[in-house]
Amino acid sequence: MGIIRRKDFNVSGDQATQDVDLIDTPDKLSKFAESKRIPTLPLDVAEVAKKIGIHIEFLPLKNDLSGILYKDEKTNKWVIQVNSNHHPNRQRYTIAHELGHFCLHKHLEHIFEDHLFFRGGESSPVEWQANDFASTILMPEDTFRDLVRSGTREVEVLAEKFGVSSLALRIRAKGLGMSGHGL
Repeated sequence: MGIIRRKDFNVSGDQATQDVDLIDTPDKLSKFAESKRIPTLPLDVAEVAKKIGIHIEFLPLKNDLSGILYKDEKTNKWVIQVNSNHHPNRQRYTIAHELGHFCLHKHLEHIFEDHLFFRGGESSPVEWQANDFASTILMPEDTFRDLVRSGTREVEVLAEKFGVSSLALRIRAKGLGMSGHGL
């Protein structure tokens, strides 16, 4: 009879790089957060980034610039810069979006510059994937549906629970096939 052990994510030393490289879906990132006992409702995205080894800087950026993810060539570490002039919910979404780039696209580029999300126009597949990743980790489908089933249907109340804007919540609800002023 064999013993099966749950793989715990480790973020120290060489093993950290290997384990973090395995986080390539919203579900894996959520499991990582749970394994590190990081609050998940709302998800503490800044703490997730920190545990992954990403440094976050809050700086006043150009108003239409939400955030930047880049690999610092001197330290060989990843950095997220977040527009400190934006609303805290926007900042949380920006961090989640940049985590999406890190988990999904870090092998493609060493810098991602992101302008206001959900603001008109079409986005590239890479941006769409990072937005979807962010929405999924901030508003997990099962939790979202459970809250709605339990009677929490007001957009503003749900948005507050998830720590997102009402616009982001409406877009996520629409993506999940829900609609209406209340859900």
